[in-house]
Amino acid sequence: MNCIDCKHHEVINDKDPDDWFCDDDVAVVCKLSPCTPDTKSRYRSDHSSFRRVASACRPYRLRAESETPKWCPL
Repeated sequence: MNCIDCKHHEVINDKDPDDWFCDDDVAVVCKLSPCTPDTKSRYRSDHSSFRRVASACRPYRLRAESETPKWCPL
């Protein structure tokens, strides 16, 4: 199984703050797994109120980097 196939995933912007070439990076978060956002972090995926499955992903690698984690609530 892959989180991309789950209706509870969300793809969010996760652009690299130091590398303009990676300004289209994305992250995958699980909307069933809340977490405390780290609003002081420079990385956008840390600002999410949902647990990250994958971060700093190139868009074409999204499926490959979104394998279902062991902590999956389903």
